Amino acid sequence: MKYQPRLKVVKDTIIKTKTISLWILTIVLILITAIYYFRLEALGWYFWHANKPADGLELKNYQVEMDGLPIIGLENASGLTFNTERNTLFTVLNKESQIIEVDVNGKVLRKINVTGVDDMEGITHLSDNRYVIADERDNRLLEVTIDDDATQLNATHSKKLRLGINPSGNKNFEGVSWDDNNNRLLVAKERDPKYILSVTGFFNAPEGLPLDIQIKQVEAFDAAIRWSLRDLSSVTYHSETGHLLLLSDESRLIKEYDEAGKAIGALALWRGFHGLKHHVPQAEGIAVGPDGRIYIMSEPNLLYVFKPKNL
Repeated sequence: MKYQPRLKVVKDTIIKTKTISLWILTIVLILITAIYYFRLEALGWYFWHANKPADGLELKNYQVEMDGLPIIGLENASGLTFNTERNTLFTVLNKESQIIEVDVNGKVLRKINVTGVDDMEGITHLSDNRYVIADERDNRLLEVTIDDDATQLNATHSKKLRLGINPSGNKNFEGVSWDDNNNRLLVAKERDPKYILSVTGFFNAPEGLPLDIQIKQVEAFDAAIRWSLRDLSSVTYHSETGHLLLLSDESRLIKEYDEAGKAIGALALWRGFHGLKHHVPQAEGIAVGPDGRIYIMSEPNLLYVFKPKNL
């Protein structure tokens, strides 16, 4: 009988410990849920870069110049590239199978109806009138020529490369960008898992010589993007700095990486940041102009322009 009080104390202690542990677990789960729901980890990365010395394009000093201009007549706009020779932007409409050329003020210059594609998700300018478009569902990259006055394009017999990334046809490559410095095509795999591919020896290959195609995962970026971005919506290579800009719709974030894969800057696509009046709803394409301006295409038809501090 004399041990009963001690047993009661032990039982009470165990109950209290379990109760405290349960509360701690509940609080942790609530915090994890809040972080995921409100995308707080993205803001954490943003402020991490904002408190560091500016480098590269100095993204933290950019301000919005065009805040979500609706481009009349466009729906499902996805992907974006800047043609420095024409000083215009090109985007693709996946459901309508169209390539759209717009000027830097968002005015539609022409619509090009495309046949021979299924689900265009990205576009990048190579040189002259040559472009690469990404057909996500079919896992294909197609090199096409778009003449200056073209309004129709048949890509059925275009030079094409099929990538066996995901046979199911979704969550494949979301963005493409031509790296002129290294003569390679960079391809962004959206998620599950997300990574950057390098394709050499096919696009812009010398005529008359055997093809030496190499497709490699750019491992330098793996660790950097694994935890800092929820998905990869688009990619663009900035030739002047040799840096890569990755766009994440789910994180509402642009991140800049040097050639070694080190993150050196971020631009938040959140309301109240960089002068934005509202969140960028669904960023799907990114391009950088020759003066450093950053252009963002957001579904369904919104164009954003961010200008650097020196403009």
